[in-house]
Amino acid sequence: MKKQMLHVVAGVIYNHQNEILLARRPEQSHQGGLWEFPGGKCEAGESALQALTRELEEELGLVVQKARPLISVNHAYPDKKIRLEVWRIEQWQGEPWGREGQTVQWFHSNYLKNNEFPAANLPVITAVQLPSLYLITPEPVSLTDKKFFYRLEACLDKEIRLVQLRAKNLSARDYCYCAEKTLILCDRYGAELLVNASPEIALSVGTHGVHLNSERLLSTQERPLGQRVAASCHNLEEIQQANLIGIDFMVLSPVHTTASHPYTSPLGWFEFLQLTEQAHCPVFALGGMKRTELSKAWAHGAQGIAAIRALWS
Repeated sequence: MKKQMLHVVAGVIYNHQNEILLARRPEQSHQGGLWEFPGGKCEAGESALQALTRELEEELGLVVQKARPLISVNHAYPDKKIRLEVWRIEQWQGEPWGREGQTVQWFHSNYLKNNEFPAANLPVITAVQLPSLYLITPEPVSLTDKKFFYRLEACLDKEIRLVQLRAKNLSARDYCYCAEKTLILCDRYGAELLVNASPEIALSVGTHGVHLNSERLLSTQERPLGQRVAASCHNLEEIQQANLIGIDFMVLSPVHTTASHPYTSPLGWFEFLQLTEQAHCPVFALGGMKRTELSKAWAHGAQGIAAIRALWS
């Protein structure tokens, strides 16, 4: 018998200490005893935001004042299929408490994974811990390119907390040297560094993870690292491969025509949204992105935007 799709909404609620509110499911319920982001089922005729606003008031006594989409997850349990739409609650009013007798507690985002969650919530935890901007560096002129490192530090000093080192023109030895210097800067500012190189180089340098290009992705049979793993995707085949090996996040491109690939057909926002719904992890929009398109990216299912020029200059 075909499983019916259940539409569920949830909210990621922050307090002034940047902690996140979790609720514990009643023992007698489905997935009982596990922690979850508060929310509930959509009723007929409700939008996701209307349903979430109602659920958070009924369950916690909170009034949602401002929210934006964070991530949507399709997940199949043995007995049911759910579509989980998660929103980031950016402004709210009230003092949350378990109005239905459930336990509620604030947790720092770094410690969310210490708790047990339903499987559908796991990509949400990753989305919570990722920023909205993913800087892809331009090619350094050399391994001692002073202007490159000066500009990188300026980006880190301002707001960038997730960096991909892209340096295809360097030898493996020079790339490692460049990655080591980049890692020192990223650690200084509390930013994550992923290398667009082999997993062996990532392990050798000790970076926070690896970013697989589409060629490496398609030739990889299992997740290469215990650390952060990201990948570049351009179509459904690559997204399915990324799902298979269980990466943490992906970039999907090109959304728009780009100067570097002028003859590649862009996806456009509608196809981007359709492909994003097939991913089992957060997705960054790449290709002709500008900071001004961040809200549009969120509205079309993206974690945020990835870019070179728009974030570097």
